[in-house]
Amino acid sequence: MRSRVTLALLTLGSATVLGAIAWWWITFGDVVRFGYLSWHEAGGCLVQNSDICSLAKALCLGSHPRFLIAYWASVLWLGVVVLSASLLTSERARVAQ
Repeated sequence: MRSRVTLALLTLGSATVLGAIAWWWITFGDVVRFGYLSWHEAGGCLVQNSDICSLAKALCLGSHPRFLIAYWASVLWLGVVVLSASLLTSERARVAQ
């Protein structure tokens, strides 16, 4: 049973992290390509929201549907938390044996 929980958490966490990175890429790839932000500045938007990220998203409104522009950095952190939980459950199962 515990291995199913671990596998489910691992799958969900991985999908969430990969989805967050894809969502960030869709939102900020054009921002970097058009020169509004550098890769370093846009990379900061992957992990936290800031005024510069909001400005860059506002400049990019014309090229993306509105729901893609609304990238939320907390999605990445939710995925990291779920991945961490999968590691904790696998470690607890190993120690329990």
